[in-house]
Amino acid sequence: MPPQSENTKPPAGYYYLWHLAALRVIDADFGPLTRPLPSNNESALRNAANPVITGSVWDTIAELGAVSPAKVALIDVGISPDHPNLTTRIDHNASIDLATHRYGARALEILNDTNSSYKEEKQAFFSGLDISGLGNLGLSDDDKEYLDDIVAEYAASNGVQRRLLDSNTMFASHGTACAGLIVGEPAALPSGDSENPSPPEYLLTNPDSTEAHPNKNPNLLPYFGADPFSRLVNITTSFEEDARQFIAAFLYAHLQNVDVIVMPRGIPDPKRSAVEPKNELKADLERWANRDAADLFARIAVAEQGPSELEPKAPQTGSNPDRLWKILKQLIIGVSRKIPVICAAGNSGESQLIYPASLAAPDNGIVAVGAVTVEGFRSCYSNYGEGLTLVAPSDDSEVFNRHQLRVDRLSPFAAKHQYSADGGKEYCYSYFSLLSTDLPGVFGYDEGKAPWSSLLPSANNPGVGGGYYTSFGGTSGAAALVGGVAALMQRTHRAVHGGTGKLNGVAVKNILQEASNLNSNVEPGLRPLTPDCMNADNEDVIDPSYFFGAGLLNAATAVNAVLTS
Repeated sequence: MPPQSENTKPPAGYYYLWHLAALRVIDADFGPLTRPLPSNNESALRNAANPVITGSVWDTIAELGAVSPAKVALIDVGISPDHPNLTTRIDHNASIDLATHRYGARALEILNDTNSSYKEEKQAFFSGLDISGLGNLGLSDDDKEYLDDIVAEYAASNGVQRRLLDSNTMFASHGTACAGLIVGEPAALPSGDSENPSPPEYLLTNPDSTEAHPNKNPNLLPYFGADPFSRLVNITTSFEEDARQFIAAFLYAHLQNVDVIVMPRGIPDPKRSAVEPKNELKADLERWANRDAADLFARIAVAEQGPSELEPKAPQTGSNPDRLWKILKQLIIGVSRKIPVICAAGNSGESQLIYPASLAAPDNGIVAVGAVTVEGFRSCYSNYGEGLTLVAPSDDSEVFNRHQLRVDRLSPFAAKHQYSADGGKEYCYSYFSLLSTDLPGVFGYDEGKAPWSSLLPSANNPGVGGGYYTSFGGTSGAAALVGGVAALMQRTHRAVHGGTGKLNGVAVKNILQEASNLNSNVEPGLRPLTPDCMNADNEDVIDPSYFFGAGLLNAATAVNAVLTS
């Protein structure tokens, strides 16, 4: 293992909201450049731990006067309903659970009294649903009629309001982390004045102030998402291959007239979520295809001899298993033209995007977001390639393949191996991650293991052994940050034009792209966005847009573009 130089060491610490500085949501001075730009395997950072905060995009918008919050729909596995940094940001009266009930469910309250009787009330969540405003969705007459029947069914449906434990208190770690990056706000009030709380940005610029305190629970941070002044509509979905569930999610987001939709995960479409094989693997797949064909002919021969046992999951005569998925695809595209749909590009390190980020095109409002590290490289897991819209900051992980090496050389396991970049290239590993809100308790990501999670059960802590924060990342985290910036843009549009109007999805996407730059460095890093090879030799000589789309998003530029539009 090569000797550890001063340049390859990670910082002693870093500012917990560095990602907001990298996106220019906040203005942070990390100090001057103190050394020449290092090589690809050496760290390139300024004073990462102690920036001077001089302003924010929030200040720019606040100067425009009172602005109504934007509504962001998060389609994910749920959000902790009582997280102190999130509970005032979640629109509890609009949120819906589509994972446990086809027509929607909502928990009225969490019952602590075991003697309380169970009660479930009907609720028409989709009342008034009408998709005529979406225009032509590009469906055949038969599929359009089918979708119209689905819309009519949901419009007349009844979901339930339950007086039961909210399932989001157990299964919502991913959604809770994404929610914090979008709209998290400090759970803070000024001393002795609950009627006139200090604005959130006050705590950002005055974290040690004696005039405001981060709630009575000392384990809480003055935490900020990209837009802590907007509201979140939680649309809970599962991981099942259920097209109707996701059709309902997008129909509900449209019904709620949200300003932004964030989709920080893939949709399990059996056909469209399949990853195309690499060229070197296609020969093997041909052999498998031939084997499958031979098996099919054998089963046909058996069927001709007489009836056989029915295969439960096999498509039945006259069925079209792709019909609902095709309708969902066209619905997502149609909704995106009205409401921007911010999608994660995927975390498999492939040169293709996951679904539905793969639907991103110039004529729709689907924004495919990749991830980059503070070192200026693509996060090693981040998908890239055709259709990628832009990138945002996130974390990193190690890589060991014939195209590149990216190693955490501070790991105790590093000494056990003779890692070498001979014959390949070594790229600098990033030690930065996104700090975000966590599901309290043992079902959260950290389960109380991290230093900021070391709390004991108390009246102020609904978790048991777990804490409120976690290290997070992935293209999910990057997409969540971009969703927050899109909310900032919608709030700015309202401030300029008044009322409750909003930018359509295509307009938001165009501004986001124009506000991104391929020559930017990721603050507090010094290296500009730099391509790397992952799946092919010499891949790093391809145009940078293949890896970064339009480049790193600048929130201040995006908001200023809306101001001057």
